[in-house]
Amino acid sequence: MKRTKLYTVVLGMLLVLSLMLSACSSGNGGNGGNGGTTEATNESASNAPETAPAEKVTITYWNMFGGGDGVIMNSLVKKFNDEHKDKIEVKALTQDWGQFYTKLQTAVAGGNAPDLAISHTSKLSELVDLKIIEPMNPYIESMGIDISGFNENILNATVFDGQQYALPLDAHPLILYYNKKILRELNLLDENEKPMIEPGPEGFKNFLQKIKDGAPKGIVNMLLGSAGEDPYRIWWALYNQLGGEGMFDEAGQKVTFNNAQGKQAAEYISSMFESGLIQRNLPKIGETFQAGKGAILPTGVWFTSTLEATEGLEFGAVPFPQIYDKPATWIDSHNFILPIQKKGQDENKVRASMTFAKWVTDNAAEWSKAGHIPPSTTAIESEAFKSLPYRQDYLQAANDGVYLPRSPKMWPAKDQLVQALDTIWSGKAPVDKGLDSAVQSMEKLLNR
Repeated sequence: MKRTKLYTVVLGMLLVLSLMLSACSSGNGGNGGNGGTTEATNESASNAPETAPAEKVTITYWNMFGGGDGVIMNSLVKKFNDEHKDKIEVKALTQDWGQFYTKLQTAVAGGNAPDLAISHTSKLSELVDLKIIEPMNPYIESMGIDISGFNENILNATVFDGQQYALPLDAHPLILYYNKKILRELNLLDENEKPMIEPGPEGFKNFLQKIKDGAPKGIVNMLLGSAGEDPYRIWWALYNQLGGEGMFDEAGQKVTFNNAQGKQAAEYISSMFESGLIQRNLPKIGETFQAGKGAILPTGVWFTSTLEATEGLEFGAVPFPQIYDKPATWIDSHNFILPIQKKGQDENKVRASMTFAKWVTDNAAEWSKAGHIPPSTTAIESEAFKSLPYRQDYLQAANDGVYLPRSPKMWPAKDQLVQALDTIWSGKAPVDKGLDSAVQSMEKLLNR
């Protein structure tokens, strides 16, 4: 009887053990006997959070940031790496600015592209046309990245045929810097210490004339080069204030700015050079303003950090003035892009790249130390950004800015325009002839 009981117990134990082994085999075997068990296991895995432990992912990140910009970006990379230790490591490489886009194109063609890179908004058309960057929409959606708080003007400039090709890092518009001490002594500051400029084109000229007439000897009323980028940017601002629309026709082959608005904007700037209201051939414009010898300086927001570091300089910064019908200024932006990988995208690297890019935009108050305007409300509403001086004063310029039109040949076409405008500013060509020259050279380029 005892033997029978013992036999029964042993048999029961063996049966239980057999069932346990069968269940384990079925659960780990993928296509093995118990389909229900396999399905439940896979469902559980698919619901695991994205932050679940995984192998560390290393990504390469190319940018063109030198000087103070480079220092700030490298500090952001270090902070991100510290916060994401054992998960993501970003290896940043600063490429030479002059060769950046050529190197990027070569790297993509050779199958050695970085995982993440930077592009100007004005360069995106070319990169999209060359098919060397890919849309971010699938990753923005699958990762639940919220871009609803991004400035629409900045964000919309990165969308092509309904596809989001970049994640904005900043906006860097043309603004107006001014020397508070000089303008205060001339009673040209209001109660908020902002320049008092009368409305309209004559109002701005009167403002400059008051400085020229009243300022001590050696003070320049407006520091503006008579060649190069800044006078062209002012022309673009005024052209858009007058209601000018773009540069090209719908086909992108005809140049359209040689119209009433384009001519009026060019005549206005040219007249100030011709009359001597603005001096031609001014040397060392930035250094002159830093030395306290210039009343106003129109240039990009990237000069803010340099001026902040200038000892004893009392300055302010505001959006570029509305001289004509509506506020408008020149603008461009830096953006994160995903270069095409010839061997196919590594999903883990793409997700890591997007995680880093979004983290930087959320922490763009740090990047704004260089003077740039953050692209999103997350950064703009942060205490870190609000504590920075000057930026709030020219924040509106991100909304007023008008980006250059979309063309794969925008950069070389713009160079032709700048060269033609230079002949107008120098007095070597009248406005009509200068703009005709720009149209001819640009259309020749566009139709190659």
